[in-house]
Amino acid sequence: MRRNVHAYARASRLSAEKVEKMYTSGAKGADPVWRRVVRPAQARVLRGLWAAAGRLDPDRSGALVGALFAALGPRTADHRRLLANLRIVRPSADPVELERLARASWRQFGRVVGEYPHLARLAAEPGRVELVDRFGLARAAAGRPAMLVGAHLANWELSAAVAARAGVPMTVVHAPRADPRVQALLERQRTALGCRFLAKEAGPHALLEELRAGRSIGLLLDQRHDGGEWVRFFGRPASVPIAPAAIAARLGVPFVPARVERLAGARFRLTVEPPIEPLRTGDPRARARDMMQRLYALFEAWIAERPEEWLCIKRRWPDLAKAKWRERLATDGRFPGDTEPPSDGPGGLDRHRPLP
Repeated sequence: MRRNVHAYARASRLSAEKVEKMYTSGAKGADPVWRRVVRPAQARVLRGLWAAAGRLDPDRSGALVGALFAALGPRTADHRRLLANLRIVRPSADPVELERLARASWRQFGRVVGEYPHLARLAAEPGRVELVDRFGLARAAAGRPAMLVGAHLANWELSAAVAARAGVPMTVVHAPRADPRVQALLERQRTALGCRFLAKEAGPHALLEELRAGRSIGLLLDQRHDGGEWVRFFGRPASVPIAPAAIAARLGVPFVPARVERLAGARFRLTVEPPIEPLRTGDPRARARDMMQRLYALFEAWIAERPEEWLCIKRRWPDLAKAKWRERLATDGRFPGDTEPPSDGPGGLDRHRPLP
């Protein structure tokens, strides 16, 4: 395990001590025995699964692992959360339709897992990824960085991989897996993407360093962020991080939505949209929240069109049955266009100068 911790620390620009603390804090005396037994088994199963999938072509490996996930996923506790999320996305769907969508979502997730050994081939092989570039990745390849922001749709890993293949220096921000053994396996597969990786725990200053070095940033921003601010998402309040949008607005870095769609089998379309421009006036935090609201409006349209392609097995919306969320909404339930809080002021995100 210690070898995995040090490898992840090098890849994510964190100290080994910080990475080890991430994995062990709260675990001693708290982790159930079954979890300490199951996690090593999960890593062994994943290693064997990827070894077998690597011997097949991307279409067959994705189809086989997809079928496996479609069979096993509905038997897990995550299935209830998946159904709850899909019920919000498709409120008019009856139970039969929701179950069909959920099984299709598990199949899609399995396809992504089965495609990991083939990421380099998927990004490089002609005809595998159709690129629709409405932004102009050439400017990012020339050293004028951008933030490519997307959601966990289709095979989301391909967004950064295709940009890197187009000559864009990419750094991908990610959250580490709970088990360092699984994280090490993922890092090994992700080397095929041709990107650097930055742990989200490294903070906004590490993000700024990458941008100032001329590197573009890849982020997936569709998952819940409990310390964030509110936007509307499928008509419900959703907590989102605003720091990436605030940094992009202050530095003049294009905030570029990117969508991956599965066309058939292991063939995809990557659409790089025009950047979301910040408002010209207003409080820096209000401008960042407005950018995130517009990004989430895109996410909502994309997900509504193909809900089975969205990875949503974790709780995305706050549980308003819990008092803490009701209280937070009552005291801080502002949305873009409502009365905004004061700016960050000296020392906040608004102190950074635009990039040249």
